[in-house]
Amino acid sequence: MDTRALRYFQVVAEYGSYSRGAEWLRISQPAVSRQIRALEDELGRKLFRRHGHGVTLTEAGRILLDRTQSAFRTLEQARSEIRGATAGPSGAVTLAVPPAAGRWLMPPLAERMARELPGVQLRVLGGFSGTIEDWLVRGRVDLALAHDPLPRKGFRIVPLAREEVCLVGLPDAPALARGFATPAAVAKLPLILPGRPNASRRLLDAWLAEEGGAPPARLEVDDHSVIRALLRAGAGFALLTRGGFAREAQRGELAGVPFRPRVQWTLALVGAAEPGEPEVVEPVAALLRRVVKEAVRAGWPARALDGAARS
Repeated sequence: MDTRALRYFQVVAEYGSYSRGAEWLRISQPAVSRQIRALEDELGRKLFRRHGHGVTLTEAGRILLDRTQSAFRTLEQARSEIRGATAGPSGAVTLAVPPAAGRWLMPPLAERMARELPGVQLRVLGGFSGTIEDWLVRGRVDLALAHDPLPRKGFRIVPLAREEVCLVGLPDAPALARGFATPAAVAKLPLILPGRPNASRRLLDAWLAEEGGAPPARLEVDDHSVIRALLRAGAGFALLTRGGFAREAQRGELAGVPFRPRVQWTLALVGAAEPGEPEVVEPVAALLRRVVKEAVRAGWPARALDGAARS
């Protein structure tokens, strides 16, 4: 398969539109269409399904996108290594992070990498734990931070920090008036939660199983900024770590109360037990472990752990 056609395909898939993809590539739309049509002819399958607002991937398209993203990431690593003339590690590393932890950890990590690993190019993807674990399995990322990740064969899990989980809503919400929350009470509230699989959904499902009740009416939102916006609008409640709403709490926009008994999530570093580029991945992992401890000392509301790796 022609790499140029694959690149065009990847861009159109990301933008969901031939015209926007062509604009980003700075070539004509007919040229993009010809390359993708040739790719479809070669594979014998349609890659996109057209609709009124653009295109969506077919099942064949989704499979090809997964494979091409991994392949292009490997090529980018090779390009960085060949071009890199620094004495230290060189290459590209893709890191996935939950949005709340990323707000605290990514700025200091970027600053430290520029100083200590100048030859390493870092790409950061943000998502909830379920999405992040899927990216790991599909090979889209080299390293990931995830809350209470499920053990998987071939992956190493290193606990880095423990974060307390709170019920979060408007400061004057009656559900927060007691200063704490219980599983039985939360099961009756309108909750705003990410879709399954996710650490908060696993926790809630366990509570509901114990209470024997039906799932509460809720919104499913897979975007942390949208969840916080909905909370500020009084649309419901969410289960967030203290770091996930700390800035809104300081401004008096949101409030949170702990659970009884207390609930904590472990933030862990997850990566392949045998990374494809250990000379690049391992230095980033080591630096990230140090950054977590420094962020806790700087005010991140979490407790740093000296966890041992487990598979």
